[in-house]
Amino acid sequence: MPSLKDIRRRIGSVKNTQKITRAMKLVSAAKFARANSAVTNARPYGVAFDAMVERIVAMAGDDVESPLLEQRPERKSLFIVLSTDRGFCGGLNSNLFKFSVLRIAEKRKENIEIEMVPWGKRAKLFSTKMKYKAVNAREKVLEKPSYQTAKDLADELIKKFADKEYDRIYICYVEFLSAMAQRATIKQVLPVGKSRAVDAPVAVADATLLVEPGPKELLEGLLKRVVASTIFKCMLEGAASEHGARMTAMDSATNNAQEVLRGMKIEYNRARQAAITKELIEITSGAQAL
Repeated sequence: MPSLKDIRRRIGSVKNTQKITRAMKLVSAAKFARANSAVTNARPYGVAFDAMVERIVAMAGDDVESPLLEQRPERKSLFIVLSTDRGFCGGLNSNLFKFSVLRIAEKRKENIEIEMVPWGKRAKLFSTKMKYKAVNAREKVLEKPSYQTAKDLADELIKKFADKEYDRIYICYVEFLSAMAQRATIKQVLPVGKSRAVDAPVAVADATLLVEPGPKELLEGLLKRVVASTIFKCMLEGAASEHGARMTAMDSATNNAQEVLRGMKIEYNRARQAAITKELIEITSGAQAL
């Protein structure tokens, strides 16, 4: 049986760990409130924006010429994996990486060359471990999501696609469902498809819609915004998922620490009682001997 000193030291260690997990939970809860508000407010805009672009594409017809709409045979693709920089968020990153491995394996079965762009420290470590060909690794993408950052990243991807370095560009990220549930998913970033908004109404040509200077002239700028908007939405989803998962994981860790403390206190009391009983027996035996 461990000594009382050992048990007290272990109890102190668990209490210190519990303080850390409780503090991390409170910090994540504050960040989650902001991230949840941001992603909730951004979703209606994303759906409406995609629907508007679909209508304008339908109005312009099939003769729209844009490098961002060019459908080429898929021979070489780029996979962006958007992860967190820090851990302590449950199985969030591991589920994302398992999902990414399966999607990459599917593409390789079709004899498609794959390169990977890790966005996030955990994704960078994952690409090194899996020995994927990684390019342009970035960190702190989810730390403070901003549209300007998404636009800068989108401009880089657009240039690579326009230069025909890649035939397809995908992004694997974690979709936010709730603080308790997140889902790894994949989205095609480039080329921009004509059916972007899943929840939006079916795009149809609207003869009563007046567009200035014209659908074709307007589309070039709008398509770039579609790419930036897609990346920004994925960043918001990833940030909300990270803070929600960390808040849940730290809450569970705090509760588990409390259960461990309860068991260790019982063990401590039993050891203390046994020590007292032993001392009483020794005193009684000594008195009888006299």
